Amino acid sequence: MSNYLRINGTDILPLVAKGGIKWTRNDIDSANAGRTLDGTMHRGRVTTKVKLEVKCRPLLQSEVQALLTLIEPEYVTVDYIDPKVGARTGIQFYSNNVPASMWFVDPDGVAHWADISFPLVER
Repeated sequence: MSNYLRINGTDILPLVAKGGIKWTRNDIDSANAGRTLDGTMHRGRVTTKVKLEVKCRPLLQSEVQALLTLIEPEYVTVDYIDPKVGARTGIQFYSNNVPASMWFVDPDGVAHWADISFPLVER
């Protein structure tokens, strides 16, 4: 199995920093979840969803533009390697809150960007 992280068919793994994909299982509990007065926790888990935190290496202006355009739609299709189940394909995710810091502008006027990270949250 080759390493990949594809969004809408485009492999973005070359843009990702080494160690830049963090996988998290998120539990979704029912509205009745919580602690009772005796301190007992009642979960009522409804489902689980995956969250990927993606951190990029420093990117050129053209790379960051392509990436931001790729993750802008309300939902995107993601293919990735899941640590629990292996390869998953065609999974719907959304992304939000994407920071980027201008690192520097080279003598040719090309902007270089750093600190780019974004979540991919399973729909």
